[in-house]
Amino acid sequence: MHWGLSIPHFKQVASPKAIRDVARHAEELGFDSLWVTDHVAMPEKYVPRFGEVIYEPLTALAYAAAVTSRIKLGSSVIILPYRNPVVTAKVLATIDVLSEGRLIVGGAAGWCEEEFAALGVSHKERGDLSDEYLALFKTLWTEHRPSFNGRYIKFPPLVFEPKPVQKPHPPLWVGGNSRRGLRRAARFGNVWHPTRPTVQMIKEGVEYLKKIAPKYGRDGAAIGIAARHPLRFMDAPSQSGMPLLGPKDYIVENLKAMTAAGVSALMVDLFYSVPELDGETVTSMMKTMDRIATEVRPQVQ
Repeated sequence: MHWGLSIPHFKQVASPKAIRDVARHAEELGFDSLWVTDHVAMPEKYVPRFGEVIYEPLTALAYAAAVTSRIKLGSSVIILPYRNPVVTAKVLATIDVLSEGRLIVGGAAGWCEEEFAALGVSHKERGDLSDEYLALFKTLWTEHRPSFNGRYIKFPPLVFEPKPVQKPHPPLWVGGNSRRGLRRAARFGNVWHPTRPTVQMIKEGVEYLKKIAPKYGRDGAAIGIAARHPLRFMDAPSQSGMPLLGPKDYIVENLKAMTAAGVSALMVDLFYSVPELDGETVTSMMKTMDRIATEVRPQVQ
């Protein structure tokens, strides 16, 4: 099992020191990856969920790269339509070079209509934009003098350097729990990256990937599954039914069910996404990280 965790670049725990301390502690404990979340300007109604402070994710990821040396660095997820894709491809390639090949690129189409409006991007076309931008990333990262003739982006052969260190390009983790998200993963992704999936959703997703991937000349069984879930050790299982909010044995049992369904990687949120995590601090996060490393990881391979 690949273990990743979200770094504190937003909500109540966000600070440069928190990012640095959590990133280094995760590396010391042997976690596999660190992750950032993407929002730029959120409506007031979402402040209880995301907080007021949200550091720009790729900048925060570059900072995490600078204070670590081995751990992988990922986006869970960048909202693909939010930024000019040529600039985004350049930023991602640069992070891969500066981190000496540690980048994982997670991307999805997004959801927040108000945020799309603030950025001047069509919410209605977000799926088509995401598909084209992923195709563009691959072109820019792999071709010597890339050119592109898409619906939204067109350009003649250009010089685009540096290329990413990882060949042919950094791993692509494609988010989205919908059928369209699965089709996008089947077409472009090394990994399908659903958020808070149930075991049944995972099983159905695995079967759908196997069914649809050959349409794109790919083997669905070769596409990895990486789930994202909130995790907190509690005396009793949460009334929300979340599988990783509860006693250690409850968490381990549910993780084993996920791995049996096909999950090979897990990204955990220790301070965000459910009310049970609203009171977390950097200190409590680190204690949870310690328990994961010593009590849970050895039981879930």
